[in-house]
Amino acid sequence: MAAGTISSAAFHPARHPDTDRASAVSRRDAHRSRVTGTPRPAVGRRVTWVLPDDPSAVPEGRHRIRTTLTEWRLDDQVDVAELLADELITNALRHAWGKPLLTLSLIDGALRCEVNDLSPELPRMRLPDAGEEHGRGLQLLEQLSARWGSVLTYTGKVVWFEITAARP
Repeated sequence: MAAGTISSAAFHPARHPDTDRASAVSRRDAHRSRVTGTPRPAVGRRVTWVLPDDPSAVPEGRHRIRTTLTEWRLDDQVDVAELLADELITNALRHAWGKPLLTLSLIDGALRCEVNDLSPELPRMRLPDAGEEHGRGLQLLEQLSARWGSVLTYTGKVVWFEITAARP
């Protein structure tokens, strides 16, 4: 596991209900891929990173997303995933405290990105004035993701989005 990477089972309160089943599917597909020599897209993968609690978290999050999605052969989703995760990480730094957790998972054709922070205040969509520099991130989530949401956890909240993972 890379430095800054943690096991999602230990620290991630908003686990996807299909994680265990999907991990078994991923192992089976990885074996099938080795046996047949046919590359298969990633199925049932999940990784979580602890990001710094300073502005360097934003480019680090983008880098981790780009690297991971390239490894998972989901290059077509990199730009949208980076843009939307950038918004979530920025909001976590601006409106919460502590080190945000960034999680990427790929289950049943859905690429899910989650950002955990320590604030219990859920995000609210608003309509900013034309001259305002901030306040449009949730509108981006609404327009570019298949679905998104937020949930309170014991330690704060998770804000997440899903985009369809096109198969190579």
